[in-house]
Amino acid sequence: MITMPISYIVALRYIESDSKRQDIYWKNVLFETYIKGLEDQYNLVEQSEKNIRILRHDIRHYTSMIDQLLDEEKYGEIRNITAHITAAADDGRIVKYCDNLIVNSIISKLMEQAKVSDIQTNLELQIPRIIPVNHYELAAVIANLFENAIICVKNYEKEKRYIDIRIQCSGEHLLIQMKNECRKELIINPATGLPKSSKGKEHGLGMQSILAFSEKIDGNIDCFLENGVFWIILFARFP
Repeated sequence: MITMPISYIVALRYIESDSKRQDIYWKNVLFETYIKGLEDQYNLVEQSEKNIRILRHDIRHYTSMIDQLLDEEKYGEIRNITAHITAAADDGRIVKYCDNLIVNSIISKLMEQAKVSDIQTNLELQIPRIIPVNHYELAAVIANLFENAIICVKNYEKEKRYIDIRIQCSGEHLLIQMKNECRKELIINPATGLPKSSKGKEHGLGMQSILAFSEKIDGNIDCFLENGVFWIILFARFP
């Protein structure tokens, strides 16, 4: 009887220690994801500045050519030059997917991955600069879901390589809805209601992260496979 309270104390301390280790692990995952996104954003800015410098240097030559072509009334050639200038300016443009810097950096990184695999990505994002949830955690959840979808569809026929993403975040609620083609057998974990990884217990950490985030914000997750399309929806209402 005397040893029972001691055993409980030891067990509780172990659970607390394990919880702290898990917390540190997930924070490291979040920061690593964020840092990679910022690196990609920095590279985009650097490339944009380089393109603008080149365009600024060459613009006087284009102006001279346009003046000469105007004298010769070669208006078709002028249109070709202006089209080229517009294309060069677009190459230097940084795409802004949403107003939240952290989420935007993650989306930018994953959009590049989707483009490499020629995946059509339909985005509907309403994520303001200030949100009622942790920026890093939300970014990591989006990154996990987006990356899982890329892995799932990247080897399908081109017309089946698509991902639809809809995210709304406001002071009242958070909605994350994603869908993509899926031909794999869906194995649902009865305890969590989320798909289980078929690759072993060391996999599926992304889904664990999503579940932890949902529980933290008192949200609900639903996922299902319907007519060969995988859906996952996370919804939380804020007081």
